[in-house]
Amino acid sequence: MATSRKKDLFLQFIKVFITCFCLFANSNKVSCVGTDRTEHKMYIELATQSACFRNFNATHQVGCTSSENGNVGTVHYIQSIKDMEWVLNSGPHSPYVVVLKAANFTRDTVITLAQSSRVNGIMVINVHNSTHNPLPSDGFSSVDQCPNDRFGLYADDTNYNKCQKQIWNKVGTSLRFVDLKIPVFALSDIKDVDAVLNKCYFPFNNPINDTARDYPLCSAEVKARMDGAVNSVVCMRRTLRTTLSLSGPQQYCDPMGDFNVITFMQKIPSSSSRQASSVIMVATKLDSVAMFQNEYNAADTTVVGVVTLLAAAQALWKQKEELIQPHAKDIVFAFFQGETFDYIGSSRAVYDIQKGIFPQEYSSEDKNSVSKLNLTHIDQFVELNQVGLRDNSSLWAHVDPISQPNVEKKIEDMTKFIKTFGEQLNISIKSAASKLPLPPASAQRFLMARKDLPVVVLTDHEAEFTNKYYNSRFDTADKLGGFDYPEDANDTVKYNYITKQALLIANLSSTLARYLYNASTGKIPTAAVLPNLTADPLMVTRLLYCFLISPNCELFYESVDSDNAQSLKDAKQPFPFYVSVTSHTNEVTQLVYSLMARFTGTLIDSNKNDCKQDGNYKLFSFTWMQGALKNNSNDRQGWCYKAIVHYTKAVSPAFEIDEYDLTSGDYSSWTEARWGSKAIGIRLFLMPSPEFQLINLCIGVFTFLISLGLVFLISHADMFLLPGAELMPQS
Repeated sequence: MATSRKKDLFLQFIKVFITCFCLFANSNKVSCVGTDRTEHKMYIELATQSACFRNFNATHQVGCTSSENGNVGTVHYIQSIKDMEWVLNSGPHSPYVVVLKAANFTRDTVITLAQSSRVNGIMVINVHNSTHNPLPSDGFSSVDQCPNDRFGLYADDTNYNKCQKQIWNKVGTSLRFVDLKIPVFALSDIKDVDAVLNKCYFPFNNPINDTARDYPLCSAEVKARMDGAVNSVVCMRRTLRTTLSLSGPQQYCDPMGDFNVITFMQKIPSSSSRQASSVIMVATKLDSVAMFQNEYNAADTTVVGVVTLLAAAQALWKQKEELIQPHAKDIVFAFFQGETFDYIGSSRAVYDIQKGIFPQEYSSEDKNSVSKLNLTHIDQFVELNQVGLRDNSSLWAHVDPISQPNVEKKIEDMTKFIKTFGEQLNISIKSAASKLPLPPASAQRFLMARKDLPVVVLTDHEAEFTNKYYNSRFDTADKLGGFDYPEDANDTVKYNYITKQALLIANLSSTLARYLYNASTGKIPTAAVLPNLTADPLMVTRLLYCFLISPNCELFYESVDSDNAQSLKDAKQPFPFYVSVTSHTNEVTQLVYSLMARFTGTLIDSNKNDCKQDGNYKLFSFTWMQGALKNNSNDRQGWCYKAIVHYTKAVSPAFEIDEYDLTSGDYSSWTEARWGSKAIGIRLFLMPSPEFQLINLCIGVFTFLISLGLVFLISHADMFLLPGAELMPQS
């Protein structure tokens, strides 16, 4: 009994010692339990997921990444040249994670910071507030001054290449195509900005009288880890090698791409052949890009062209009985994806046309597919580029100066009728100077394959872009002007309020619809026909609202199936117009597909399970949508639309041609690096002095040694409490 009591007293002593140590540790902000709760007390996690990311082409890597565990640095807010000097040279607490206002996020500043060994990351304030965060006064574009020049019509032309005749995008910084090597984030949430500035920098780090603050200092851990390196050639080779390995696949990068959306007005099956010059192609692009993930607003860059073409298609369909007659030319609506990255979508469309597999791949079992399209079938090509602004109150019709002499009369007729129908609706459309080449446009890839193709590209600029925020996060709805919502208007009012901008775009859509009707039928629209060939301004205002302000809108809810409705509810901002990679279908692409099915299709009596293609009959697509709300109910009607709307691949042929040389420059070679595990995030924390960290290390080592001793004592307690006990015989 005495021996047992001694042992119990010894064990109680050990427990008391550990309890006392933990109490002491807690008084020094160290916790023995509840590590998760302690972590939340130690860090402020920012909401932002808007990271600069890494891409590759055949020769380079561009964009941003971080170390595997994130880059750490002292937070410093750069507001002046003095702050730059502090970060780059005199500040005693490097490395730094710097904070910049939008106006200070320039090419020179960013590259200077990224190349400094004293800078570990950058955060740029992206809250749209003209007073506290003014925009760059001269404009800002993340891409080149001469976009897509190396893969366009004039790449090898000594008179027109490299924008010799006209620099289109004068505010282009090419920052999107620079290898920055450090993580760069946009802070778009005002709560994030408040945390960084008012809970971190100003209380702890802001120098006082040009003197550095004492520890603790507020630091940031910035993580945007992406795998892959060097270029697309190396990255794809490494990916292929690990895919074939026995240890399992390791993906480093993926080809960029998605789908084009192609719509035919006429029902011409594969059993019938098309005639030469029997098709009018009208096109626009579906994508844009910016520096940061999730920040692709694309108002003038992309959205207005998409909305204009959607509204024109809806108007034309009201006159379909004339347009589907055998004597009328077929109208093909083409929405090309991936155009920002060296014309991925249009170059793939041309490739498929030349291979005889556009708009579908064909087999002997196909009984009724869409009739093949080849380049000689195309009578003319009209493209909508940036058309949301005005240059001297006008839009501009551009033509190719090289091919124009071959088709001069045809192009003169095209521009004459476009201008005439525009004048009827108070839309001024002028011809751009004949010495100018085409601006960046999908039509260039078609002209590369057929030199005598009549092409007109409509834009809101004659020379340099009117849009000062082309392919940037600043290309928002308010930059277009004409969004004259009533003051304090709620979302419902905005959704249904016909703005000045919506009226302008509706008039342009009507102009396009009337021109296409004339080009297809050869008829001038009569007074009886004109109402049908008039775009609906309410539909235009709703399309603009849903694409530019909030996808959580009734038009989109009606046009998707129930499986995709949740993504609309979850959306906190407009859907991104970045093309992304082939393993993911872009939300914008899916919405445009559904809207075109709705605007150019026939509503049929069917349920969800039966709303699909019948075996090998591939001429029509069948699209199931939730439809409108039933009266006095949260249930929806359910719609099935039968249309000639199809996806075609928007993946560069470079990744599908056997043994293709990615460095040849014939096709886009862009890939995107894979994100690492738990790759994105920023968290703020207080960094103690190096001395304090050393003391903590010593305490840790001391504690570890004491713990080892305690473990030894506990495991050998009998030997110390009962000397010779090991000699006692066992019963």
